[in-house]
Amino acid sequence: MRAWRCCLVSLAVLATGCAAPGPHRGEPAPAALPAAAAAGDPCRTYVDAWVRHFRSHVAFLDGTALRAAGDELDAARAALQAAGRDEADCERPYCVVQPRGEGRLDSYCGYRRATPGGEALYRWEPYR
Repeated sequence: MRAWRCCLVSLAVLATGCAAPGPHRGEPAPAALPAAAAAGDPCRTYVDAWVRHFRSHVAFLDGTALRAAGDELDAARAALQAAGRDEADCERPYCVVQPRGEGRLDSYCGYRRATPGGEALYRWEPYR
């Protein structure tokens, strides 16, 4: 029963978690991190908080965390708003839930980048 529940939860998280991440408005990812990702930028703070929230939510669903953290993400969103920026201004990585054996869950976050040599359409760069 636990495996069935985790499968359903995985699909629900995957459907909600993967619809939002990644380049906004269906645009392809740029070849390099945007200037907004520079250290100290509110976008960088927001993206870091967003990824930590996603991972903590997956850990909560997996049963390895007591709750999914949300306070840091709320503060990062407030800082973005105070800086006159919008979430869509920030490039978030694609994040997916990875089902593991015995009903366990994990997550992966990364950026899809065009390859410089053209031998493939893109490559994945893991998010720290």
